[in-house]
Amino acid sequence: MAKAKKLSLLERGRIVELHKRGLSQRAIAAEVGCSKTVILNFLTDPEHYGTKKSNGRPKKITPALSRRIRLTVRQDTGRSSTQMKALTGADCSAITIRRHLREKGFKNKKQIQRPRLLQRHKTARLDFAREHQTWDTEGGKKFYSLMRKNCFLSHSPFLLCIVALLKTSLRSKCAKVI
Repeated sequence: MAKAKKLSLLERGRIVELHKRGLSQRAIAAEVGCSKTVILNFLTDPEHYGTKKSNGRPKKITPALSRRIRLTVRQDTGRSSTQMKALTGADCSAITIRRHLREKGFKNKKQIQRPRLLQRHKTARLDFAREHQTWDTEGGKKFYSLMRKNCFLSHSPFLLCIVALLKTSLRSKCAKVI
């Protein structure tokens, strides 16, 4: 249902005048041409009539809870939103906490499991591979088993590429010997 127009200044003045004369709200409503509820709302607080704004649904995250959540994030960035909810005692969902943090400018980043390789690490590994590329079959087997034993291959596409190159070069050398 649509809202009716607010009372004009002329209508407001007329309502006040009629009320001072002692007319009932029903009689004033009939005289002005609006509902008695409008008359009641206006006469209850004439100075603030029409100024109330509806804010919609109340927020689940109060300013105090917002500060607690942000403090929790600053203390340990590795916590999940569910853990933050439990620590702060928030009465909202974990998704609401994530949305709130996003609105406050926090980025949603996954925690890095291990430090990233720097360029010097990559060049050192490549130099090592190049140095040992000319090994014979026995040396290559020892190198490959050493790499597997020390988890040298784990989760590094760069190293997997080097190992693949080493394997192909070892196979080609073995084929030449045979």
